[in-house]
Amino acid sequence: MRSLLVSVLFSFAAAAPAAAQVFLGAEVGPDAFTRADDAKIDTDGEDAFAWALSVEVSSSSLYTVFESTAPEREILKYLRQGIYRQELAAMLLMSEHTSVPFKTLAADLAKAGSFRALAKKHKADAMALFGAGGRLKEAADLRLPLFLISTSTSGAAAYEAGLSTAAPAINAEKN
Repeated sequence: MRSLLVSVLFSFAAAAPAAAQVFLGAEVGPDAFTRADDAKIDTDGEDAFAWALSVEVSSSSLYTVFESTAPEREILKYLRQGIYRQELAAMLLMSEHTSVPFKTLAADLAKAGSFRALAKKHKADAMALFGAGGRLKEAADLRLPLFLISTSTSGAAAYEAGLSTAAPAINAEKN
């Protein structure tokens, strides 16, 4: 009886650590010491957002605000400098309403410290612009999937890759 009790207690004591062994993703595999590919920053989302935002705003406004014929590049440049998407959209609207170039607003934003202080400096309604910027950002976000590059290997991608760019054949027979 005593040996049965000891074996039962031992099995309970041994079972507790076994239940605590949870996969945390930190195990070392056979490829742990091989050189991996360099880490790359995923900028597809920023690129796609720049294009989507440029579609939502009229071309003439973009050319005026960014003083550039390539506003998508300018949007991407400011996104990569750390301006948030909604803040960028609000600043775009502020630039359009106050006729202050975006470049100047971006430089002033760092000095002002906040969007509210920047809007106050240029005598604009920060809350209204930020709300309108949010709606503009949401509209651009809805278009975002249209500008993302698909890397899937689905049948649709294979079908698109196989499409010919040649002109369609004209049927010589007429009914």
